[in-house]
Amino acid sequence: MKNISKNICAFLLSVGMLTGCDLSLDLQPISEIGEGSFYQTDSDFTTAMVAAYNGMQAPLTNEWALTELRSDNSRVHNSQTSSNIYIPLRELDLMTFTSEHLYIYNYWADTYQNISRVNTILDKLDNVESPELQEQLLAESKFIRAYHYFNLVRLFGEAFLVDTRISAQDAKEMTVSSSDELYQFIISDLNAAASMLPPSYGPEYAGRATSWAAKALLAKVYRTQKKFAEAAPILKDIIDNSPARLLVGENGYASVFSTSNELNAEIIFAVRFKSGGLGIGGPFANYFAPQNSGSYVINGDGDHFNRPSDDLISQFSENDLRLNITFLPGYNGAGGAFVPDPYVSKFFYDVSISDDAENDIPIIRFADILLMYAEALNETGNTSLGLDYLNTVRMRAGLDGYDISEVDSKQAFTEKLLLERRLEFAFENQRWFDLVLYNMVEETLNTQYETEVFYSEYTFGISPVQSDKLLLPLPQREVDIFNQGN
Repeated sequence: MKNISKNICAFLLSVGMLTGCDLSLDLQPISEIGEGSFYQTDSDFTTAMVAAYNGMQAPLTNEWALTELRSDNSRVHNSQTSSNIYIPLRELDLMTFTSEHLYIYNYWADTYQNISRVNTILDKLDNVESPELQEQLLAESKFIRAYHYFNLVRLFGEAFLVDTRISAQDAKEMTVSSSDELYQFIISDLNAAASMLPPSYGPEYAGRATSWAAKALLAKVYRTQKKFAEAAPILKDIIDNSPARLLVGENGYASVFSTSNELNAEIIFAVRFKSGGLGIGGPFANYFAPQNSGSYVINGDGDHFNRPSDDLISQFSENDLRLNITFLPGYNGAGGAFVPDPYVSKFFYDVSISDDAENDIPIIRFADILLMYAEALNETGNTSLGLDYLNTVRMRAGLDGYDISEVDSKQAFTEKLLLERRLEFAFENQRWFDLVLYNMVEETLNTQYETEVFYSEYTFGISPVQSDKLLLPLPQREVDIFNQGN
């Protein structure tokens, strides 16, 4: 799939990227408004930007399956099921997926659909009357677009770089952009967003991307490229000058995820969800609750996706304050009898309607800034200084800090850091990318397959992870479109 022309006209038509098509926007609150009569007033553009923020939800509802489930943090719940729901999840867990995988296609399509929304806003900015609003929309669009392309390049390695609405002829001549080209584009968008976005908003604009969010995402981009020297000063600026801080105290970690404390000081950026039957509630509480638990855990029962692995469970010490926030060991069922069935509880919400939870999903937290800075210091020869930042996060969890003698080498520090990141960000879709960064995927997953009892339940042999599975394949539907056009 390297650098060959792809006819993606049909795909682009499906997500509204092509010009000259009679398309309507398909995300509320613009879903019933034809595009030709929209984008005429500043109010229209404000509504469109809200739709673009809401459009970040759809890819995220599948992201856990492409990240956490492929890592050593989680696994499928049942090895014997033949359910059409669980088979594609098993394929991700065992790294046997193909280019026809539904979760991969849905993530790809949902991501490009929202890229289309922000590109449409950018292409029509001349219709905005207010110069201040025009700049704000430009910056927010670039932030959201960079976020999506960052996820695409991390998961797929290459992707179509579409930065404007294009014609059908242009689509026929498109080529896949390399990771280097994508990263250059992402960094440009984030630098622009960071320079234009405000550092904060009033309550009426809560949840919008700030300059600090753009800087934080930029630092994460540099980290992914192993450009730790470039990431370090950005991270230090956020630590010293942003309003973000670590929530501390006995309930500090719990309060980060509390629906009564949304957009707290630790959250630098989150994708927001809203319960109440509005169509923008989160599905994760039901996705992750135990299967066949009826209403003992959550209204509407659970699917038990993303079941915590035994290895992850074993990494938490009993006095780690993150333990019972991250997952629970089971639930009380009929007659009050305890059912030992571990499940993710970090995003639990007592829903009235199934798949309609209130929980926002954090994208970047201040704890991540501290640990990325600790890592950058270690990677640039300042291990002893980095230890202070590593210990700050560890001690917030109620654990003793490490002594310098325990991290007497760069490698020893990295091992402690990766463990801390694993515990701190479990089920926040970060573990996979940490394994990739340190070239640990194959060794880690092969060890998990060999040592975790669950995997011995499969009657067929589990093959070792192949290096060609580290990046997701371009969806087969896109390959088929190319073949039909050539």
